[in-house]
Amino acid sequence: MMGVIYGMEISSIEDDPNDKNRKLLSRVSFWISIIVSTGIVVWYVATNPPDSKEVQNMRLFFKNNSRDVSVFIALPRDEMKAYAEKKKHPFYKGFLKKSEADRNKIRAMIHISIDYTPYQYWFNMVFLWIIAFTTLWFFGLMLEGALVIMKKERVDRIRKMNSGSGSSETKKPE
Repeated sequence: MMGVIYGMEISSIEDDPNDKNRKLLSRVSFWISIIVSTGIVVWYVATNPPDSKEVQNMRLFFKNNSRDVSVFIALPRDEMKAYAEKKKHPFYKGFLKKSEADRNKIRAMIHISIDYTPYQYWFNMVFLWIIAFTTLWFFGLMLEGALVIMKKERVDRIRKMNSGSGSSETKKPE
């Protein structure tokens, strides 16, 4: 099956005598994409471990009591003390004893914990792997396509040189 696109002759994979090499390169590209994607996810998990059980429990507390916690952190310091006295949970009293830097970290954690689920981290890792794999595989396919085009152009150039020199026989490059 042959086609012409923009004056360039394009052949299908079936026409290529080096079909075995192309299939091998395609398989190598696929498996390299899988291995490198897995490596990226393992590296990310090693450098950014999942939350500890204590942090997960605190984030679930923030999620389940988001309204009370949001009201509490928005109060002035004096009113915070009175509010903490009414509540039984140790978070309220512990928050008052923390340094300003720790309170800011807790405020940020409250903000990101409103829609928290305990398995969110692993769900994100699966999608990180999918994104890394598809990106790497796409680049591999683009590289493979570029190599096929370059090989076709090289063959065409050699055919033109051989036909221009008066040779009746067309030589095919190895």
